[in-house]
Amino acid sequence: MPALSISTKNLVKNALFTASELVNLEKKIERRQTSLGEAEIIAKNYADTLEAGVGSWLNKLLRRFGSYVQVAETIVNLADDTALLNGHIVIPDSGRNHPSVRNVQRGLIALASRTQMLDYMLPAYGADGIYGGETSKAVKAFQQNNSLPVTGKIDANTARKLDEALRLTNARGSIVATPQDIVNAATELCTGEIALYYGVPQPWINNDPKHNVPVDIKFDYLVNRWKCNLFGGNVLRQSGYEPPYYRDNTDDGKGEYPNANQWYKWTDKYAPRYGNPVRFDLIAEVPAINLPEREARHKIHQLFALIQPGDFLMVDHQGSGVQDGGHTRVATKSDFASSGKVHFAQAKYEKAMILQESVDDLVEKKEENIWLMRPNTKM
Repeated sequence: MPALSISTKNLVKNALFTASELVNLEKKIERRQTSLGEAEIIAKNYADTLEAGVGSWLNKLLRRFGSYVQVAETIVNLADDTALLNGHIVIPDSGRNHPSVRNVQRGLIALASRTQMLDYMLPAYGADGIYGGETSKAVKAFQQNNSLPVTGKIDANTARKLDEALRLTNARGSIVATPQDIVNAATELCTGEIALYYGVPQPWINNDPKHNVPVDIKFDYLVNRWKCNLFGGNVLRQSGYEPPYYRDNTDDGKGEYPNANQWYKWTDKYAPRYGNPVRFDLIAEVPAINLPEREARHKIHQLFALIQPGDFLMVDHQGSGVQDGGHTRVATKSDFASSGKVHFAQAKYEKAMILQESVDDLVEKKEENIWLMRPNTKM
């Protein structure tokens, strides 16, 4: 299979192929600015760069244009390649086209994507099953970084170290997203410079090609505005789940995220009433403002006990306002059974961050309504 063209190679140069990049590729195919073969190469040779859920979306694109190629399942480790791990074969001595070559290539690409160690990336040919100069260079970089003899060959020691490194990473659900992908996305958006763009003083940088705001630009209109619903929607998109949208009057299939205190209208309980597609299971709700404090505390305690990583905790602040009237929290870890606290990723005033919060924290805020929602619609 030929290498990627320069224009499409740019999409995987950072070892991550995102939803917005897939939309761009789809538009190029529609306009005949590139071929369907480009999408097929990404599906076969670069499957381990796909953002969570993008593999499912790419499969739909391929079927739409009549291709029979399917995205390969994400590589998790090298456990199935026992001959390589046991040293019965050495690559490339056992053949530059040996079936294990592709396993090694996919492992290197996966590490590049999950750890941003871009020396392991194979941008020109990907996992094509041929042990050439690009693969040898990446293997040497891996050996150098792991205190192994720099031979460019995959012997048992190098294979085991590669397997070990893969097991220390989180494999994305590129075809079928999982709650762990939500946790990973929320954590990533709370890390580094990107976290600042969910803070009030900064513009917003959108990652969702189905949102009305263009992706990957600084959207200055949202300077000095709260972005908690935008954070939640971007977490869902990056993790391979469908966010809720207010649809506009155009036919471009795009929309905007509802305010945080309106998201419950996309749960299985309320969506039919409002004519919305279901995006969440409603796990629990507490009309806290209408309850005596003791009863409210008891029900919030029951709700916290149900929280799982990947769940969304949405609240409605007191008052009649809709805009800036609620808050979005994404559960990344629950220590409720041991310490009474849950780790929540959320957009705060300064930036997006992860905080540990308890039942007392919510009781003290005297919210009107609280909803625990579990995303249920994958890309």
